[in-house]
Amino acid sequence: MKSLTMRINAKTIVFVAIAILYSFNLRAQFDTNPDSSNSNVFGIDTSSTPISESGPPQPVKKPYIRFVVPFDTITELVTYLEVVTDDESPGNDSLYARAKRWIRYEFGKSKQKQVIKKDLKKEYKLVLECEFPLYIETNKYSKTQNGRVAFDMEIRFKEDRYRYKINNLVHIVDPPPGEEKEIRTYFEFYRKSNINPKGNDMILMAADKKINKMIKDLKKFCKGPIFVDEDDW
Repeated sequence: MKSLTMRINAKTIVFVAIAILYSFNLRAQFDTNPDSSNSNVFGIDTSSTPISESGPPQPVKKPYIRFVVPFDTITELVTYLEVVTDDESPGNDSLYARAKRWIRYEFGKSKQKQVIKKDLKKEYKLVLECEFPLYIETNKYSKTQNGRVAFDMEIRFKEDRYRYKINNLVHIVDPPPGEEKEIRTYFEFYRKSNINPKGNDMILMAADKKINKMIKDLKKFCKGPIFVDEDDW
């Protein structure tokens, strides 16, 4: 009888121990990690960045960088200015004659008198009022004309150097249908305006390309040998 009672008590103890262990195991599955501030009863790792309900993150659009056209920092007027020094310069008389030949080359012999507003030989100074057609490159292989650009230019000469200055640049386009007055827009507006900056820069860059080509040719004429035409003596 005593042996039977001991066996029953042993089974009871084992059963109670198993029940207690099962209870602790079940509780451990549903208890929140005491070191965590978030409830996570299913054991899912939430440490990574959650997926936005609106979908994948959109790429950040980079800000548009404006084209910087040369300008006078004091007047803030668009200005192309350079002093070209040449130790082997032929002298101001020769530079003066070479520059006038460049004018004929660039604007045409028939328009030379129209372009040159002041021919100050004693001061070795030329004052010009010029213009050129403005071509916008639509792609690598084609371009379209967008009005013309008018500007003032001054060239001054000394023994071993000369200085050119281009300013008062204005973009001129034909009048709208039904109107007679041309539309004139100064380059300062294109440089500063935040309205259609890409379109403004297309005009500034096209003009800049043409002006730099003109300057390159002017330097070439002032540097190279001078040839006298049969009708120019």
